[in-house]
Amino acid sequence: MKTRDKKSAAAADEKATFTFMSRDTISRREFLAVSAAVGVTMLLPGGLSAAVHGKKTFTILHTNDMHSSFIGMGPSSDYTPFSLNDDSTRGGYARLATLIAERREARKGQGPVLVLDAGDYSMGTAFAAASRETGGELELMTHMGYDATTFGNHEFDLGPDGLGRSIGVAAKAGRIPAVVASNTDFAKQDATLGDLQRLAKDGAIRRYVVIERGGIRFGIFGVLGKETQIYTGGAGAVTFSDAIETAKEMVKVLRETEKVDVVIALSHGGVRKGQDGRFSEGDDVRVADVPGVDIVIGGHSHTELQEAIMVNGRAPLVQTGLESRNLGELVMSLDGGKIAVQSYGLYPINDSIAGEIDKLKKLPPPGTVDQGSVATGAGKDGVREIKEWQAIMDHLHSLPVKNPGELPVIPVDERAAEVRAIKAS
Repeated sequence: MKTRDKKSAAAADEKATFTFMSRDTISRREFLAVSAAVGVTMLLPGGLSAAVHGKKTFTILHTNDMHSSFIGMGPSSDYTPFSLNDDSTRGGYARLATLIAERREARKGQGPVLVLDAGDYSMGTAFAAASRETGGELELMTHMGYDATTFGNHEFDLGPDGLGRSIGVAAKAGRIPAVVASNTDFAKQDATLGDLQRLAKDGAIRRYVVIERGGIRFGIFGVLGKETQIYTGGAGAVTFSDAIETAKEMVKVLRETEKVDVVIALSHGGVRKGQDGRFSEGDDVRVADVPGVDIVIGGHSHTELQEAIMVNGRAPLVQTGLESRNLGELVMSLDGGKIAVQSYGLYPINDSIAGEIDKLKKLPPPGTVDQGSVATGAGKDGVREIKEWQAIMDHLHSLPVKNPGELPVIPVDERAAEVRAIKAS
C-alpha cells in the first residue's frame, strides 16, 4: 500500500480499511425497478439532473474485460439472442446493448448516467483477429452508448501498431468512446508507434476526459496496474509509468485545474483476497486508496464483485467479471461535495434478456454480408451492426479447419475500413 501524505496518514491507519456496499442496502424491488497528450473536456447530453443545487444522484453502468465477446460465451450452438429462455449462454453484445438501454432509461430521471469500461475490451474471440481491419470492439461500444474505456494488457496483443490501426479504423467511422490512458507513454521515436501518436494528437487517446452532464463535472482517467504491465507482452516500444503516482497526478489536475466534482479511475489492475478472505489487495485497491479518487471501476482479475468494496470507508471499487456476463450498476449521491453509495449490484446478461429482438428481427443467411446492416452512425444503426457480427460468427462455425481444435483462416475484405464487416468468402 502506498504511503499517504502526512495529513491523511494522521487521520487513518497505514493500511486501508474496507466495508462492502450492495444493492441489498435498498429493496430488491427498488433496485430492479429502479494524451498520452492532454485531457479533453466534453459537454455531452445526458439525463435530467436531480437538482441544479443541493443533493444530486448519478449512475454508472460499467463493464470490464469484455474480450471481444460479441456473442455470448458458452456452447456457441446454444446462443440464441433473439429468442428467450432457450439457452444457458452468458453475455453477448446484443443482450448487453438491450440492458444498457433499459437501465439508462430507468435511471435517467434520477440524474446523469455514465457508461464506462475498465479495459481488455478486445482479444479473446475470433472477432479479435480482424480488430486491426474493423475496429469492431470500439465501434460497437459506441453504439451501445459507452462514454469511456481504458487500455488493458490484452489491447497490446497485436502490438502497438495493431492497436493503433484498430483504434484508427473505429475513429475514422465516427465518434468512439474516450480512450483514457494516463500512464501509457508512446512518445518514443519508433515506427510502430506512429498511429498511436497521431491518435493522441487528434484526441482519440487522452490522459483524461472531463464529461459535464446533468450539472455534474466528472473527471475520468485510466491506468494500467503494475502487475498488469508484466503481462503486457505486446507493448513493444510503449512504456508505462507507476499507476499510483499517475493517479495522484491526475487527481491534482482534475481537482485543481479542471475543477471537477467527481474523480473516477478506470483501473486495469485487479483485486486479490487478503488473509481475511476478503478482496482487500491488488492494484485496483491501491488506486482507490489515493486521496481524491472518488470511484474506481476495476478490471483484469475477472472478479465478480457482488458488493462494492469501500476502500477506507469512502471510495467504492467495483468489477463485473468478464466477457460481458454482467452489467454493473453503481448509484451514487453527491451532496455538498460529499459522495456516497446509494446502491450497487450486478445484472447478469443471460437468456432472460431479448437481444434487441424488436429491432433486429432475424439474421441474414450465414455467410452473407448484409449491406443494410452496416452501420455508418450512432444510435439505432448500432444494433444492425451487431446483427452483422452475429451473421459472421454463424459463418465462422461452418468453416472447415485442417486439424481439430484449430481456428479457420479468416479472409478479410480490403474495404473493411469502410464497411467494417468481414467478407465471408
